[in-house]
Amino acid sequence: MPILRPEEETKVREWFAGLARPVELFVALGPEETPRAGSGDLDFGTEMVRLCEGLAELGDGVTCRVEEKPEGFPRFPAVSIRPDGHDAGVRYDGLPWGYELGSLVGGVVEAGREEPTLSAGSLAALEELDRDLTLDVFVTPT
Repeated sequence: MPILRPEEETKVREWFAGLARPVELFVALGPEETPRAGSGDLDFGTEMVRLCEGLAELGDGVTCRVEEKPEGFPRFPAVSIRPDGHDAGVRYDGLPWGYELGSLVGGVVEAGREEPTLSAGSLAALEELDRDLTLDVFVTPT
């Protein structure tokens, strides 16, 4: 079963063709929690691998690597978006289905740019930080 409709696949291929640098989707698999009621017999790890490998097939600059129980991943499955194969700290925990898949694709496109799309003011504000920060962003269509 394809992960995208034909018109969506065409658009993602265009975006991925414009990447200025390669992006790796590093899939972290590990022990999964018991699925919640209503999720059926879905293997979330297998589905994450299928999804990321499917995205990697849409652009020469996108690759997928899978590892079991890598260090630094408290939740599984997860995917780390890695420009030039380096961990930039951008990670998606859980399975990005439906509208959430757009966040993962957007992350790949942003990671593949030479320069960030943040405004000059935002970049200046980040330069003023005196310590490293971790931000958790929760994505939902509702």
